[in-house]
Amino acid sequence: MDRRGFLKLTSGVAAAGTAVYVERKMAFLQAAPGITQPLQYYPNRGWERIYRDQYKYDSSFTFVCAPNCTHNCRLRAFVRNGVVIRTEQNYDGQAVGDLDGKFSTNAWNPRGCNKGATLTRRVYGPYRLKGPMIRAGWKKWADDGFPGLTPELRTKYKFDSRGTDTFVKMNWDDTFKYAARGLQAVAKRYSGEEGKKVLLSEGYQPEMVDAVEGAGTRTFKLRGGMGLLGVMGKYGMYRNSNMMALLDVHVRGVKPEDSKGGRNWSNYTWHGDQAPASRL
Repeated sequence: MDRRGFLKLTSGVAAAGTAVYVERKMAFLQAAPGITQPLQYYPNRGWERIYRDQYKYDSSFTFVCAPNCTHNCRLRAFVRNGVVIRTEQNYDGQAVGDLDGKFSTNAWNPRGCNKGATLTRRVYGPYRLKGPMIRAGWKKWADDGFPGLTPELRTKYKFDSRGTDTFVKMNWDDTFKYAARGLQAVAKRYSGEEGKKVLLSEGYQPEMVDAVEGAGTRTFKLRGGMGLLGVMGKYGMYRNSNMMALLDVHVRGVKPEDSKGGRNWSNYTWHGDQAPASRL
């Protein structure tokens, strides 16, 4: 047998075997016995119930998705048994406007991305935060009295390798106390003439140091989050920055009218890529 004949023979055997295999595997597609018109009768519709149950929900609500994102898309969440099972775009971007009456267009639909579509994993995930935690190295630094961070101490307390550190679970009362002690320590370190010397030794420009005006609280850079990340995330941070004036009175002993708060930094200083109606 020559090569051409061998190829014809093997091809024929392969085709016959494939036909038998496909006929057996696709037998379920044949019409049921006694059914001459399958489009008029559908015997097995159980899969439809499974499909509908998968997307069945008890209620839904709209919300603004803001997982550290500047666009603040309006999404719709679907709830079943008190649990959000999925989120979808709400397709109403064209109906949202600003105080000046400016609206975006239908071209901005759909508003949403994979972060919003998988937000339920963040809300219900096993690794979500359920309480306050403090980085172990920072806590050790605080417990040691907030010593000046020399290169050796930065390494000891893992300020130069924080991704390798662990976290310590805390209760809220102790967390607030540690936060207050940290703010006080920073304000004291950078206040007055001694604080000015420290800032200059750490490489800050003289113009920046002069702008501190002797108040260590002026070294605090507190930035509010995106507009709809919540009252605490935005306005709370700005109020906290202004509230540092109270700490300045305590640290430097100045009069209230001479005290200095922290620096306020606008989130939208760096983010300006929204449509007219995107800042809800």
